Amino acid sequence: MEAVGNLMKNCMEHNRGGTVHCAYGQNPLYTEIRIWDEGEGFCKEDIPHLFERFYRGKNACEGGIGIGLALSREIVERQNGTLRAKNMPDGGACFEIRFYSH
Repeated sequence: MEAVGNLMKNCMEHNRGGTVHCAYGQNPLYTEIRIWDEGEGFCKEDIPHLFERFYRGKNACEGGIGIGLALSREIVERQNGTLRAKNMPDGGACFEIRFYSH
């Protein structure tokens, strides 16, 4: 829940009044949780660095120190999962968490 909360908080801070969406699905290989917003999305040059500790992107909010996304990835990976970030085709940021079956 800590990881999901961090990702939702990130979407809310960069959404500018739009909606934050969350959906999940399951198949024999993994369970997936997707969290996305209707904001501007990530700057292309920020995407490879989003999960680095203390990294603050071009559109980072004031007051943050850049550990929320790094912490989220660490939590997910310690539970046999992956976390990635991308931009939605019609705009907005998207986080995808996958927890793989054993």
